[in-house]
Amino acid sequence: MKNLKLIGGISLIALALATAFMALLFPNNGLFVALWDTGVATFRGDGSLGIIYGVSVFFLICGALLLINYKKAE
Repeated sequence: MKNLKLIGGISLIALALATAFMALLFPNNGLFVALWDTGVATFRGDGSLGIIYGVSVFFLICGALLLINYKKAE
C-alpha cells in the first residue's frame, strides 16, 4: 500500500506537469481539440484553458498529498 502511494503521487504530479506544459506550449494541441470535439469544453480562449490549469493544479495537490502521506507512513 505504501508503494502504491509513492507511485500514485509521482504519476499524478507527472500528469499535472505534462498537462500544464501542453496547455502552455501547445494551446491548439490535438488532445484539447479532441476534448472540444466531444463537447467536454471549448478550448478556444483563456477561460477554457483555465479548466486545464485547474485540473493540473488538482492533480498536483492530490499527488503532493499522496507523497506526504507516504512520507508520514515511513
